[in-house]
Amino acid sequence: MSAGAVRVGRGVTVVGVAGLVVLAGGWLLLDAGPLRTAVVWAAVAALAGCVVALTGTVLRAGRVTPARGYELALDAARAPAPGTGAALPAVLHGSRWPWARVTAVVLAVPTVLVLFCTLGAGVPDRGAVPGRIADADYVIKELPVVAVGGVERAGSSSRASSEADYTVRLPAPHGGAAVPATFRAEVHRGVRQVGDTLPVAYVPQRPELGAVGADTRSAVEAQLAGRTLPYGTAAVAGVLWGVAALAAFCVGTAVTGPPRGGRRVGKGWTALRATAAGVAEHVERSTGDDAGTGADTGTDAGVGAGADAGAGSGKGSARYACLILRTDTGDVPLRLAASHRRAAPLLTGSAGWLLWKPAGPRGKVPADFVADDGWQLPGRLPAAEATRIAAARTPDPLTVDTARHTRLLELGSHWARTVPAGVLLGAAVSVVATGALLLPVDGGWRAWTAVAGAVAPLLRWMITGLFGAPRATTPAAPVEAGPAA
Repeated sequence: MSAGAVRVGRGVTVVGVAGLVVLAGGWLLLDAGPLRTAVVWAAVAALAGCVVALTGTVLRAGRVTPARGYELALDAARAPAPGTGAALPAVLHGSRWPWARVTAVVLAVPTVLVLFCTLGAGVPDRGAVPGRIADADYVIKELPVVAVGGVERAGSSSRASSEADYTVRLPAPHGGAAVPATFRAEVHRGVRQVGDTLPVAYVPQRPELGAVGADTRSAVEAQLAGRTLPYGTAAVAGVLWGVAALAAFCVGTAVTGPPRGGRRVGKGWTALRATAAGVAEHVERSTGDDAGTGADTGTDAGVGAGADAGAGSGKGSARYACLILRTDTGDVPLRLAASHRRAAPLLTGSAGWLLWKPAGPRGKVPADFVADDGWQLPGRLPAAEATRIAAARTPDPLTVDTARHTRLLELGSHWARTVPAGVLLGAAVSVVATGALLLPVDGGWRAWTAVAGAVAPLLRWMITGLFGAPRATTPAAPVEAGPAA
């Protein structure tokens, strides 16, 4: 079941975020019609499948604490027989999923907000009258208002947005008497009065089909196309969404480092015998030449970048938790894409090789700790530490064993078994709310349903965290905090 939970977690990471993106993009950018209907409902089905898969995993295998999830990952990565400790692996595994998980979470949050804002504010269907007009040879012209009724204001101010029934007179096709037509329109500031003009779409040869109007021409065109938002508003939302996606990519890369492919150990690599000694806070000072080099986003609560008041002379520093490895060149800090607080009790005392290929003088160098019992733990080494070690030791020629194989240790890979039941219930409420908002039914309930769908998982997570946090199933080992290098 351990491997099944990992596969479910990876599948939900990919399918869930893809479903959110497709659903929000389809609802935001496509015109009403069979294509949009098929796209959005297929995306909803994918999201519902993700919730069902997570629920089934928790029910079958049982929910565990995040610390126990780390233990399961370590047990799965250990080799059946411990290695000798003398051989270096010839090939290191790639590591992409930690980056994918962090990026997916950061991207999902703004996507959910965009989705429910557009679902709640958009028109679910263009309606019968706009549909008939859109299928005919229509025109859009400015026509004067001859009557106003059924006014509903969004606020008490006279300049607040409003909805009202506006009546205009459509020119007769053959010079006869004008034909009155009434439509309901939303005006963003105030209420249009008799004598004011509105852009109105109608069919000159068939005024009996009615009319569609709004306060802007783009809004009229959006109603005829069945779009949830006018073209200009949708473009702005799309740009903001794109910025959020770029930010998610940057955050994922900052937290876990860039995704890694498989690498072959060879000439130019550095290898050190090391023993995990616990977790400690590492202080990375930066000078004016490489200011901001050490800034990184921590995965442990309460650990982040800060100014070093004692640095003096304009120097700054970054502080973050690291796994401390004891080597013959001193203690070496290894930054993990995981919670160091949970990982330290499990990893302390493990012996193995610390491997990396020297890179530039800035940022963090991708490094891997290969334990003697067969697991490979990806991490990052501060560039200053890599430079210090290179200057302190004479490089030895590396001898690798092509027969030695390792297993990648992804400490967060069992996250599918750590999801609380309350969060799953909140996610199910969000999927149901999404389906309800996709129905071609308009009304004031849409805004409240959108709010409920957006905040349900967050509220359930908060309630579970306050009142329903499970106890750890296994005692934690004591943490030995080695000094920061």
